[in-house]
Amino acid sequence: MNTTTTSRRPAQPARAERPPAPTAPRRWLAAIARGIPNLGVFGLLAAIFYFGHHSGWRIPRASALFAAPVQEHDDWCSEHLVPASMCVGCRDDLLPKLPEFGWCRKHGVAECVIDHPELAQVAGEPRLPKYDATRALALVTRPENNSKNTLHKQHVQFASLQSAAKLGIDVDVVQERPMRDTVTANGELTFDPTRLAHLSSRVSGSVAAVLKTIGDEVRSGDVLVLIDAAQVGEAKSRLLKNMVELDLRRTTADRLRELARSKLVTAKALSEAEAAFQEAQIAVVSARQTLLNLGFDVPDDQGNDIERLEKEMRFLGIPAESLSALPPGAKTTNLIAVRSPYDGVVLSSDVVVGEVVDASHVLLTVADPHRLWLLLNVRQEDAKHVSLGLPVQFHPDDGSPLVAGEISWLSPSVDVRTRTLQARVVMNVVDRPLRGQTFGTGTIVLREEPDAVSVPAHAVQSTGDAQFVFVRDKNYLKEGSFKLFYARQVRTGARGGEYVELLAGALPGEVVATTGSASLLAQLLRGNLGAGCDCHN
Repeated sequence: MNTTTTSRRPAQPARAERPPAPTAPRRWLAAIARGIPNLGVFGLLAAIFYFGHHSGWRIPRASALFAAPVQEHDDWCSEHLVPASMCVGCRDDLLPKLPEFGWCRKHGVAECVIDHPELAQVAGEPRLPKYDATRALALVTRPENNSKNTLHKQHVQFASLQSAAKLGIDVDVVQERPMRDTVTANGELTFDPTRLAHLSSRVSGSVAAVLKTIGDEVRSGDVLVLIDAAQVGEAKSRLLKNMVELDLRRTTADRLRELARSKLVTAKALSEAEAAFQEAQIAVVSARQTLLNLGFDVPDDQGNDIERLEKEMRFLGIPAESLSALPPGAKTTNLIAVRSPYDGVVLSSDVVVGEVVDASHVLLTVADPHRLWLLLNVRQEDAKHVSLGLPVQFHPDDGSPLVAGEISWLSPSVDVRTRTLQARVVMNVVDRPLRGQTFGTGTIVLREEPDAVSVPAHAVQSTGDAQFVFVRDKNYLKEGSFKLFYARQVRTGARGGEYVELLAGALPGEVVATTGSASLLAQLLRGNLGAGCDCHN
């Protein structure tokens, strides 16, 4: 019997059944649920950045976070920064406005307080300047104001005295002080050419003695150098010889005149004797003139004492104290002295004993240190203001005390290289010597005013086209009065130290803002930029 074998596969495990796939809405909800924590973190960071940006990254105090909100006061003028109920800039009924007179052509300011002193903010009668401000304005070029500038029509008001003090406003009174207009110029001291001598020997010879050297003070007529010159000895000998000849010719002529009266000599012999006498006289005059040309003082009439004359002529013009500086062998009749022509000091010396010199050799230079010239180089733009006779003060660069003088000469032309005008000042200093070739600064005084109307320099403010000071209201300190500073156009003049002259725009006795005046100007300019006024809203 055939048996059929059937093969069987191993049994497979049963597969687990999968849950049904979620629908689309369920997938979105799940994604959103997972992103909620991230969105919260990013939102928190955004809130922190926003708060930090608007608070300057500063943590506010707890009192600021939990305090009750402060209500903004409605009585406030944001343009003039005072309570609206007392803002005179917005309410014309609070304070009458000052009269307006417009532009003053004479002084170059609006609402000129000089021509209209009733505008002055002073108690009592205003005091006008004691000098002609118009003339002072025309003296030199002054800063000018724009006639179209209207800032002078405004004022600055404070709510109280404490408000002004907190802003740092300080004041000063317009006062009268000595002021002057000046022009400065660089200059150099030089020795007066008429008092500067370059000395040399009148004749050739050798140096016998040097009695003065560099730096020595000398008097007029002092012997500086002794020269041994043969020409001097020859001139003296010729004079002595001619005087002996003259004495002989005189005696002969006198004897022949006596004989001629007795008819013992002819007229021809007498004429020849008189002619010889005249020739001898001429020879003596010529010899004397030669010595005079050499600087010797020769007496006119020596008489007949030839021996005395010879003794005097030996050391003619040489003082005994000068001869004492010579060795015995050097005391000859050939000596000639080089003398100082005036009081002064020896600036240079180029001579030694034994040196052979001639008339072209400068031995010494003598200058008078009390007589110098100051040569100023005035800028071309300042030259039109400079004239003869103006006083000058010179400040040497070496720190010496200043010296004074007057302009005595102005160059007729401008230097082509420096484009400056040269002015000369003769400096006569008798109490102390000055040094030549000293540089310094010369101050030329154009105008000197003992009673100039002036204020501290920082009281003057400028907008570029006009200058202002802020004048305090005359009732400022009274209780219950409005605390006002008026903008006032001014013209500035001379400057001296910390002060500046006001040629127009203010009167003595008025009070102006000094420290803090720049803040007052800034507040007015802020108002002009359109900050706006909401005190009537």
